[in-house]
Amino acid sequence: MIVCMKIILTRPQYEITTKYLSCWAGEILILAKKRGVEVLDLAKNKARKDELVGRIKKLQPDIVFLNGHGDDDCIAGHDDEILIKLGDNHKILGGIITYGLSCNAGKKLGPAVIKESQTSFIGYVDKFIFVCDNDYIAKPLQDPKAKPFMESSNQVMVSLIKGNSAKKASLRSKEKFKENYLKFLSNQNDPDSLQVAQFLWWNMRHQVCLESKDKK
Repeated sequence: MIVCMKIILTRPQYEITTKYLSCWAGEILILAKKRGVEVLDLAKNKARKDELVGRIKKLQPDIVFLNGHGDDDCIAGHDDEILIKLGDNHKILGGIITYGLSCNAGKKLGPAVIKESQTSFIGYVDKFIFVCDNDYIAKPLQDPKAKPFMESSNQVMVSLIKGNSAKKASLRSKEKFKENYLKFLSNQNDPDSLQVAQFLWWNMRHQVCLESKDKK
């Protein structure tokens, strides 16, 4: 019997940061569809709390990929509307693999989420940092400075879509961060390479994979 993987992703887009996250998450959307994955794209003004909660209840996804601004206890969607918040609706992520590409959400929200049965949460316990080039603001996918950050973080979803566990997906992402870190650390031609390397290392160190005690 073939079981189809189901994914929900949020792609708010209302300023530079969320534009970059949205565009690069679009690459995951393309990959998922190519591999026959059932995927629901909550883009722009569809990245709202009621929309996300309703879709999770109805679709019962295997994976939820949340892009947007975050804090210790929450992850936001379009126009900074809070989608998931500790003490409000975080339990809805129970039984799901969640990847939160947002700042700080791995600090308090993640640990609370994994108290639910058979649950994994991949996220960041501090700021997620990336560098961009002002000349590419209108075309984020072509931005050479943002690429190493986005490709490394996207490796989580690439690995999950290929059927790997949450732990392995996080490991693959960290390996990609480290690979890019070493590449920029040895680059003597770009004056920004050291800063880029430092931020890549920062993201790698602060990415966590949390799982419930009964996770198989």
